[in-house]
Amino acid sequence: MKITFKNIQNQKIKDCFMEVLNRYEALHQYEITLVQKRIKASTMQAQPIVSLKSLFTGVKRYQIKLALYVKDSDEIMVSDLPDDVLIGWLAHELGHVVDYEPRSNFGMITYGLRYVFSGKFKRAAEHEADNIAVVHGFAAEIIATKRYILENDFLGDHYKSIINKYYMSIDDVGLCKDENAPIEPKIEL
Repeated sequence: MKITFKNIQNQKIKDCFMEVLNRYEALHQYEITLVQKRIKASTMQAQPIVSLKSLFTGVKRYQIKLALYVKDSDEIMVSDLPDDVLIGWLAHELGHVVDYEPRSNFGMITYGLRYVFSGKFKRAAEHEADNIAVVHGFAAEIIATKRYILENDFLGDHYKSIINKYYMSIDDVGLCKDENAPIEPKIEL
């Protein structure tokens, strides 16, 4: 496992990330960088690192971008999130990485374009990331994260509406039993 922490001073963030990553054994073979910096579009983003070299070698590397503050808030630092909320968020992001893993680098470019331009595709991708996190044993943490986002008065209604539109509902996550999601999203490229 090659993990790099970039611009992350908070030990809790590192510990929570390692706790989550330990349950994602299929990802242990990849280089993953957790980097903390300002992000405009969200609180966290999982992305493949696509370089000219990797296009031809097929070597896969990933990064998780982690904002300093929760989206739509200049008051709630990511490092101040409750452990279960932070773990749920990180589990969701690593769910994306698991979803990316079987795709080629060129396939990821197509995936990215579809994610940006198709709301239906984006919803399926976000549901799949939640589903993967639940399968890896993070249902309680995913629910805690969703409750935190949806019930926190410091977060704007616009952000909450995006969560409700694209992500699995608390009820759907709660219905997941025996590591099976109530909805099996299919992402076709």
